[in-house]
Amino acid sequence: MKAAGASVSVEISDVQSDKPQVSPFGTWLRPAIAAAIDLLFPPRCVACGTQFEPKPGGILLCPTCDTDLAIDQRPTCLRCARQCSEIDVSRGNCGDCRNRKLLFTAARTIGPYQGALRTAVLKGKHALHEPLVKALGQRLAETIRQFPFAELPELVVPVPTYWLKQWWRKTNPPSTVGEALARHLGIPWAGRALICKRYLQRQANLTLPERRKNVRGAFYARSGSKLAGKRILLVDDVMTTGATADEGSRALLAGGAAAVYVATVSRRSVDS
Repeated sequence: MKAAGASVSVEISDVQSDKPQVSPFGTWLRPAIAAAIDLLFPPRCVACGTQFEPKPGGILLCPTCDTDLAIDQRPTCLRCARQCSEIDVSRGNCGDCRNRKLLFTAARTIGPYQGALRTAVLKGKHALHEPLVKALGQRLAETIRQFPFAELPELVVPVPTYWLKQWWRKTNPPSTVGEALARHLGIPWAGRALICKRYLQRQANLTLPERRKNVRGAFYARSGSKLAGKRILLVDDVMTTGATADEGSRALLAGGAAAVYVATVSRRSVDS
C-alpha cells in the first residue's frame, strides 16, 4: 500500500488519561508475576501456536506469521482500498470507484484477501480465535498509522451482526477487530452505536445487485450514541464491493455523523 507524496499526514497520538498512583511494592511485584506467568505459560503466536519471545507491547505473532500478515505495500487506492496503479494513487481514487458514489470518505486495509491473511480472517469467524482477531486489529491500527486519513477519526464503530447470528457464533469479528484498533490508536470505542435490524444472507454468495439489496436498510444508528458532528471509523473484517460499508455509512450519516472512514482487515476482489 503506497500513498502519494501529496497525501496529508496526520500524527496519531495516544489519549492521555489520569493514572492511579501505584505503590513501590506493586511496581516491583507486577514484573515478577508477569515473569512467573511467562515461565508457566510461554507466549505463543496467536496465528500458528509457535512459542516465541514477543517484544514488550508488540503484536503476538511469531516472526514468520508477522511477515506473512504484514501490511501490504503495493499501490492501493486511498478511496476504496483496492489495489491500483501509482497513477490512481496520485489521483486519490481508482478506476473502480471513480465513477461510483461512495458514502464513506476513504478506506484502509492490511492487504488483499488471499494467502495467510485470508486464512486468518476465516479463522477469526470462530470464537476460539479471538486472540488472533485482536492481533489483526493491532495490525490494522499500524496500517492507519502508516497510511493516515486526511483527518483523524473521533469514534470507532464496528459493522454490526444480527443478534441471532452473534449469539450462534459467540463472536463478532468486526467488533473484536474494532475494539483492539480503537485501543491501539487511542480513539474512543462505540461498540453498540450501529445496530443490525435483521438477519442477512452471506454477502459472499451474492451478486453485486443482490449484495446491495441484501444490506439495504439493514442498519440504524442507536439513539444516544453521540455521533453528531463526529468523524466515524467504521470497521469490518472484509470488504468486497463496498455495499456493506456504504450501507453502514448511510446509517451513521443519518445518525448525525460528519463523515465516515472505513478500515477492514482485508480487501477482497469481486471474483476471488
